[in-house]
Amino acid sequence: MKHTMRSTMFKQFARLACTAFALCQIAALQAYQPYHAIVSVGANTSIAAPNVLNLINQVQTSLKVLSPLYTPTSAVAIGFNLRGILALSTFAENSTSLVVNVPQANFMQIYNGATRDASLQLFKDSIKEGGNHHRLLKAYAKYSPIDPIAGNPNSLLFQMAQSDYQAGNLSPLSGCTTSWSAQPIKSQVQAGSYIGRSFAGNFDTTVVTMPLRYSYSPNLHFAYILDAPLTYLRNGGASSIIGSLGLGIRYPVTHAWSLTPLLRMGCGGSLDLCTSGNLLSAGVTSVYNFKLDQFVVAMNNYGGYFSSTNLWLTGINYSYKLHNYILKNGLTLKTCHGCLLCHRPINFSLSFTDSVILKDRLYINHFDEVSIALITQYLNPYLAYDCLSLGFTFQFGQKDFKGYNLNIAYQF
Repeated sequence: MKHTMRSTMFKQFARLACTAFALCQIAALQAYQPYHAIVSVGANTSIAAPNVLNLINQVQTSLKVLSPLYTPTSAVAIGFNLRGILALSTFAENSTSLVVNVPQANFMQIYNGATRDASLQLFKDSIKEGGNHHRLLKAYAKYSPIDPIAGNPNSLLFQMAQSDYQAGNLSPLSGCTTSWSAQPIKSQVQAGSYIGRSFAGNFDTTVVTMPLRYSYSPNLHFAYILDAPLTYLRNGGASSIIGSLGLGIRYPVTHAWSLTPLLRMGCGGSLDLCTSGNLLSAGVTSVYNFKLDQFVVAMNNYGGYFSSTNLWLTGINYSYKLHNYILKNGLTLKTCHGCLLCHRPINFSLSFTDSVILKDRLYINHFDEVSIALITQYLNPYLAYDCLSLGFTFQFGQKDFKGYNLNIAYQF
């Protein structure tokens, strides 16, 4: 009897040791792909995958590869890294039940399948549905560097705030002239592309944003705004799409000071990252332009409230249950009569922006941006007005977040 108890205790200790080792290994992984796992059955096998389906399939395959170390009755420890969320799972000896503990999401669950493959399938389905009572969704926003809905500067939450902030300036040279303060023509369209890369928590993200904005100003001071940016995110082999629609009004308090309130709805998701989300926001952007000879210093301030809403897809309600306030404050220095290049006016702008999120704790709550841009006008002689901006932005923030993007914007 004593020998049996000692044997059982030794096996339990060995499983815990393997599990702890697996978690340490996962935490140290240079995780290019969003999903990782380490399977421990006497020996360790590392796995990386762009989505949950491939991850579980590779776990099942690796167990077969580990034979003869592994049999269908062997004790197994599997450490998962779900794009930043650590999940510890075990199969006890002679058991088909998978016990999963996710400390960051504050839940533990047992998946009772008829076979171990069936239990892994139940675990995969649970991840696709957002975890136990959607606790996994909130954990993604808090602990994942690459969640497409919230938690990092590339996510839908911050992209919506950024779009509101940028809508406060309908022209890159506003403040340089007294003939107009909103925009130089009554009807104006802005289109362009922002392409960048960012790095956080051993993950990297490729970002491609296509901004599209229409504004109408009957007197070149007061303006109606319709804004609809669309963003594509790439993390390893995983793809996400996010976008929003904003409606706003630019109200000139004085010639130098304007307020721009906006209402915005955004949604997005990813089949690879097993998530979707819907956000509503209300915010206001204040812009005050100080004219200094041939320069303008613009003080930009934004405050917005963001709330997640229910989003039903395939019978599943994806709700992050987030309620946040975002503040963005920045200064921009721009020239009004810079220089001539090939008989074309070239102006410059340099800006600094600080962004902070309040209330719910997210993976990144604070980051900064430094931007520089070249601006030229009247490229097309057949248009009453057009303007081309070429810019570079560098981002840095909490958790050693770093990012950069090249952007081009054309207005006509």
